Amino acid sequence: MAQAKRPRLSSNGSDASSLPLFCGFELTEKKVISLPASLGPVSAVSAWPTGKAGHFTADSTADKHAVFAVGTSHGCIALVYSDEYTVVLENSGSSAVLQLLAKDSSAPASAISDAKPVPDVVAGDADGQVLVYVLGRVFSRNTLPAPISTLSADLNPNMPSSFSVGDMSGTIASCHAQDTLWRAQLDMGSQALPVVPGGADQRAAARLLDPTVNSACSVWLSDNHGLLTSYVLAASARGFIQLLSRGIPVHTIPLSTPCTSVCPGVFVASDISRELPGSSYTQAIVGDGSGQLLVLDNFELVPYAQVEYPIARIFSLPLRAFVGHDGPDVVVCATLSDTIYVLHQRKIVATYSAAFWPSAVDIVADFPGIGPAIVLVEPEALAGKSSSSSLHIISLRPLLDG
Repeated sequence: MAQAKRPRLSSNGSDASSLPLFCGFELTEKKVISLPASLGPVSAVSAWPTGKAGHFTADSTADKHAVFAVGTSHGCIALVYSDEYTVVLENSGSSAVLQLLAKDSSAPASAISDAKPVPDVVAGDADGQVLVYVLGRVFSRNTLPAPISTLSADLNPNMPSSFSVGDMSGTIASCHAQDTLWRAQLDMGSQALPVVPGGADQRAAARLLDPTVNSACSVWLSDNHGLLTSYVLAASARGFIQLLSRGIPVHTIPLSTPCTSVCPGVFVASDISRELPGSSYTQAIVGDGSGQLLVLDNFELVPYAQVEYPIARIFSLPLRAFVGHDGPDVVVCATLSDTIYVLHQRKIVATYSAAFWPSAVDIVADFPGIGPAIVLVEPEALAGKSSSSSLHIISLRPLLDG
C-alpha cells in the first residue's frame, strides 16, 4: 500500500505568519576595501564567517573579524581581513582561481592562534585542481577532470569539514581535506533532456550538450516516514537538477531552462520545525537564466519569484540575523547585471544597483560595525585602476512595518 507523502507546499499566495513584516531593506554601501595591486584581477571571493542559512550563530563574530578569501585570474590566493590586513596564501603564477570556499578551521584547537582567525580555504582552479589550505598552508591537493565550476560546504552536521565540488565535465564529488569521499558523473540520459524545437536557435541546443555542473549544495529532505536524509543537489547546464546520496542519483528533475545557482535554507512555510537536526536547510532555492526562482521541497519544485535579469548566484540569510528569531530565510540574488535583489516570502523587498557589474559576489554574516552585508568585487578595469580590484561592503538593514 502506498504511503502518504508529506503535504506539498502551496504555490499560491503569501505565507501567513505572525512574524514581523518587512516593508523593505535599506541597502547602503558602507565600506570599500582596496586590494593590493600585486594580487591581480579578482575572479572569486568567499566570506567568513558565512551568513548562509544553517551556519549563522549569534556569536559567530565575537572575535570582531570578517575575513575574505580572494582568488585571482593570475592564480593568487589571499586572505583579506575587515581591517584591510592581507595575508597571501598562494603567489601568482598558478592557474586562474575559478571558485573559492572559506570554512571554519579544521585544525586542532591547540594549533589555532589567539591572533587573527585563519579559516580553512578550498580553491578550485582552471586546471581542475582542488587545493585545501589549513592554517594558511597547503594541506592537500586533488584533481578533477576539468576546470572547477562550483564549490559548496556540506551542511551535514555529521560531516562538518566536508564539501562538494563540481567541474565542467559533469563530475560531482564530495571531499574533505584528507580525501575524496565519493565521485559521480551527472547524467540523466539524452531521452530525458528538454526537447529543443526544430526551429530553435542552434546555440540553445548546443548549451544543452554542456555537461558543466553549474551549482551544487547539500540539503536535507524528508522521506515518506518523515525522516530527514542528507543529499547533494547538483544543477547541470544540460537542463536538469539531480539529488545524490553518497554519490548515487536518487531523483532527477528536468528543467525548461538550465539552473545557474542553488542554495539551501527554508524559504516558504513548511511543516518541518527548524528545531529538528538539519532543519535549517530542508529546502533549496533554484535560480535559472530566465530570472525564475523556484523552491525545492519534498522533491518537488514550486514557484517562488521572478526577477528581471538572469541569475548568477543565490544566497540565503537566516531571519534571526535580523530580528532574533526564526522564520523563512532572506534571499539575496545576484544577477548578470549591476542589480542585486533581496527577497523574503516570495516578494522582492529591495533592489540595489551598483555602479559596475561585479566579477564576484558573496555575503558575510556580520561585518564588524555593519552587520549582515553583501560583498561585491569591483573589477580593476571598472574601478579605473591599472592593477587593483576592490571589495564593496553593502549593508542590509531591515525596515520593519510599523
